[in-house]
Amino acid sequence: MPISLSHFEIRVRNLPRMEEFYTGTLGFLVTDRSAPGGHQMVFLSGTAGEHHQIVLAESDHGAFPAGTLDHLAFRISDLASLRRLHGALQSYGGLAIETVSHGTTWSIYFRDPEGNRIELFVSTPWHVAQPLRFPIDLSLPDDDLMAWTEEKISSLPDFQPVEQWLHRHRRRIEPNAT
Repeated sequence: MPISLSHFEIRVRNLPRMEEFYTGTLGFLVTDRSAPGGHQMVFLSGTAGEHHQIVLAESDHGAFPAGTLDHLAFRISDLASLRRLHGALQSYGGLAIETVSHGTTWSIYFRDPEGNRIELFVSTPWHVAQPLRFPIDLSLPDDDLMAWTEEKISSLPDFQPVEQWLHRHRRRIEPNAT
């Protein structure tokens, strides 16, 4: 079962300054950002195949002070593998496990035995504006989970097939690509 590192989220004190550093100095592009008024987040990518590789999130100075790694995220190949990992985590015992969707993914969040926050996820076939998070039931059959998720997100801003979003994103990352 292939597992690949996808992205990480860090808490920052000065979101505009950090956004400028990662975009202006390192060349990442902003792919999404939270709506004004709430917890501020900026999603950044430097590759055509990933919606985000880095998430910059305003520090809440509590559970996640600035300079803290919020979580590491690993991409899983399919729902069956994600469910197997969910079962393994439950069997391990003593872990608080949360199953959610971001509209673009079906995800499992948990903390490893030393408290590091981990996300395991499978991509959905859709793109929606981020951030978004709602609970899911991973015990649903694939077709039911797909239909339920699509119904939940189809009226949201920027809802579209992920291939359509990736095509536009690829043109921003690689302007000379066809």
